[in-house]
Amino acid sequence: MSAADHRTVGELLADSEVLARETLLDATPDHAPAMVRSWNQLVGSAAELWAVLPSAPDNPSGLDPLERLRAVGEAIGRSVTAGHWPGQGPTDERLTQIADNLARARDLVEPYGRPSQQGSPETQRDIQDLHVQVMHTLYVATHGTAVALRAHVTDLQQRLAAEERRRQRLAERPTALEITAAQDMIARFDGFEQLAGAYLFGLPPTLANPDQVREAAPTRLETALAAWEVQAHRTLATSPDPADLVRVARVQALITSTAGVLTEAAARKGDIDGDIMQRLAPALEANQVAWGRAAKRWGELTNPTSRTDIALVGAAGEVRAAIAAAATNPTGWATADQLASRVDLPKAVKILHLSMVASIDIAYVVRDTAADHPGLAAPARIVGMRAQGEAEIAIEQGETRYEGVTWTTPRQIAANQPIPLPEPARRGLINLADDVIATTNHAVAAAAQLHPSHVEAANRSGHEAHRGRSVEGLQIGRPHDPRLGDHADELHRASPRRLIDITDQTVVTSNQAAPVAAGLRWHCPPGMKLPKPIRECARYRREPQTRTGHQGIASKSSPAAQPGRQRPKEGHA
Repeated sequence: MSAADHRTVGELLADSEVLARETLLDATPDHAPAMVRSWNQLVGSAAELWAVLPSAPDNPSGLDPLERLRAVGEAIGRSVTAGHWPGQGPTDERLTQIADNLARARDLVEPYGRPSQQGSPETQRDIQDLHVQVMHTLYVATHGTAVALRAHVTDLQQRLAAEERRRQRLAERPTALEITAAQDMIARFDGFEQLAGAYLFGLPPTLANPDQVREAAPTRLETALAAWEVQAHRTLATSPDPADLVRVARVQALITSTAGVLTEAAARKGDIDGDIMQRLAPALEANQVAWGRAAKRWGELTNPTSRTDIALVGAAGEVRAAIAAAATNPTGWATADQLASRVDLPKAVKILHLSMVASIDIAYVVRDTAADHPGLAAPARIVGMRAQGEAEIAIEQGETRYEGVTWTTPRQIAANQPIPLPEPARRGLINLADDVIATTNHAVAAAAQLHPSHVEAANRSGHEAHRGRSVEGLQIGRPHDPRLGDHADELHRASPRRLIDITDQTVVTSNQAAPVAAGLRWHCPPGMKLPKPIRECARYRREPQTRTGHQGIASKSSPAAQPGRQRPKEGHA
């Protein structure tokens, strides 16, 4: 950073938000690999700035949202450093500039220490605005990176199809593995975006959003799950023992089971639609089974000297205790009525499904560990059995390099001594991790049809709930209230600083990237229950400009008011 830079903290953060918007405007396929390489630096700079800022008002000190995000950013950085897609190469200039701005802001704030939260209401609002700007910059940059990644995948698929028709040499074609790796990275960035959105959508009311529903203080379960996710990433980042992988998989299976129990209870109490539960329950069950199978396989690699990380043991114990206190009886799971009397079911389900979003990246880290950890070893008898089994499967599929290979010696078998894992045994662990990733993504996708849980609470307080993208899509709600259309004027009270508004019916998808970056907003018709891309919504018109640099685009009318148009059925988009 140049010594001649005299910008203030506010100016640095404002410039960072502008640069984040540019990532949406210029989200071309060629930028995607460089943006992924820059991600760890950007998130690290944001976390370092966050650490020296005063705690946000009404934000409990036990929850640090940037620690959660930093763990994911570091995992992506380790994956790239280890040689996974996109590998080493140039970084993205805009994301690097944002990281430099945040680092410069940290240098300006740090000499003054973390001031006390005690102050005037105006001071507290300023503190909250600083946190919002940092998190919103990450949120928009994440969305821009995901948009670029999707464009990159589409470009690779089109190139592959065209070059196959032209019979171009294989060395010059994109590979299916490259496309799959880029798609995997999209899933990781989508999860990051939802975690960042969880903070933005849970903010207390401000002058810019006076009607936003206030979130209650975090429960023990919420705090325990957030701490678990951070600790799982930390443990897996430091040459984990197979016992650590067993503990991670077992706890993730428990979280998935708990999500299924509480979601079913919410359905029985009428908080979510039964047809959604019918789609979600099998997905959760499959994910729980996948984590359980992974735990069993990793357990085969342990030996009497294996030890689990003490910090991981503590975090796992707190998760189990929090789940037991909230959802179990001495004889098993609590009934739906008991659960409803103990916890706020819609909020608890939201917390658990958000934890499943975070588990997507944990699953990818587990797979990277299986593929890259140089110290993985197991007893010789297990290695011989698993390696031979995976080799026979590969031979049946046409692989010839494993024919006639022996994986252990008679002496190793007799002593059952630990030996390094051969490639076929690692392949078995990777395949199990792929199953976990697939089932987790399926469960998260099924949970995306759950709706905001604020409608009933908002009616009690005399105003409608606000709706947003990403994490709010994981929340649970009653059927759509037709009175929401009466509050259209509230759409224009959002903060002019925010690119992707967290108000009312605002919906932002990857198909709306460039217009959103220009400061525009879309509002789906009130009759539409699920967020959909702008091309799938009703007809739109541009409203007069309401503030400098910001315009609104609203639906012409409710679907019910348009002649000849059928109103979408409840529960379907």
